[in-house]
Amino acid sequence: MRADDLLPRPLADYLAAPLTAQFPGRRAGQARFDGPAGTLVHAAVADAVAGYLAGPMVSNDGGAYPAGRHSDALADWARAAVRRLLGAPGGHVVFGPNMTTLTALFVRAAGEHVRPGDEIVCTELDHEANVAPWRAMARRRGATVRTARLVEGTLPADAVAEVLTGRTRWVAVSAASNALGSAPDVAAICAAAHRVGARVYVDAVQAVPHRPVDAAAWGADAVVASAYKFYGPHAGVLWIGDEAAEPLRLAEQPAPAGDDLPGRLELGTLAFEQLLGTAVAAEVLLGWDRAAVAEREAALAGELAQVLETAPGVRRVSPAGGDRVPVEVFYLPGVPAAEAAEAFAARGVSLTHGRFYAPGPMAAAAPGLPAALRAGVAGYTTGEDVAAFAGALKEVAADAG
Repeated sequence: MRADDLLPRPLADYLAAPLTAQFPGRRAGQARFDGPAGTLVHAAVADAVAGYLAGPMVSNDGGAYPAGRHSDALADWARAAVRRLLGAPGGHVVFGPNMTTLTALFVRAAGEHVRPGDEIVCTELDHEANVAPWRAMARRRGATVRTARLVEGTLPADAVAEVLTGRTRWVAVSAASNALGSAPDVAAICAAAHRVGARVYVDAVQAVPHRPVDAAAWGADAVVASAYKFYGPHAGVLWIGDEAAEPLRLAEQPAPAGDDLPGRLELGTLAFEQLLGTAVAAEVLLGWDRAAVAEREAALAGELAQVLETAPGVRRVSPAGGDRVPVEVFYLPGVPAAEAAEAFAARGVSLTHGRFYAPGPMAAAAPGLPAALRAGVAGYTTGEDVAAFAGALKEVAADAG
């Protein structure tokens, strides 16, 4: 099976269009900076899913008839596409509704092999979905959670290494923060963890849309991502390496779909249209010149940061240094974030606001700040969008003053 078999025209035709033209959800007069919460969907993904749902091959898997066999082949192809996207040969690919659900299921299974006195390492950089399940599991199992702290909004590998001990069993770390944009040296963190016999679970949700991910080069034991953050449907994907997967086969899970992986963590019938959309989104990213897209995004993010740094009455929360993905967090002192977000929306600029389910990085970077504004650059962002953001910011800040 290939993407071209599932599309009304070759994928290469979609990718030959200018980047911004590849997203049918773009609208004139609307500058979308809400990508860190969820991106627009690529045209090939939309066409593939629509064609599948309107076609004759909608079916559960496991059937001896053509549609059932098509579902089997679709699942196999989708898993292979995710492996390629994550740079993860071998291992097991698990699909689910989102990163949060997949992480909760994984931690529940992995926790059955954690003993009293064992240790789990989490970080201040991480989304709550990669912290809360580990803390809850540690409480149940009598384990201890140690936290690696941020240094000026970044997570040095040494900050993780210094909290590792011979009792560390798992390290949960983000490849890029959804709040601050900070991107730690995951390979160095994995190497430090492996030296003490620990395994590493990597949240790559914000990394995948902006840079190539290489689980093998990192030495990661598990990598999780969300397709709706990389131009696909609302679905989550989890890759688990062979060695990390072995103990999970013995874990007890409610109503398992099979005795082996991925069935142990895929609880019930798969959403085949979401698998299809996820795989096509993966093929889109693999078909792009990722270096060129990343360079373009970085340039636009630099312009966005400059706007925030020079705008009167604006405080930029995102760190100025270190490796980063194009996410900016800021606030207007004296203006509630929800009110400011509404004012931006009225001017055709879409932002997200709140604490972004990231209390650790937000508290470290902006102590006492109840909520902030977040703007992210995506593949479809343009210089005109940044100019619209700058104009809106000037007006909103002036009204606040």
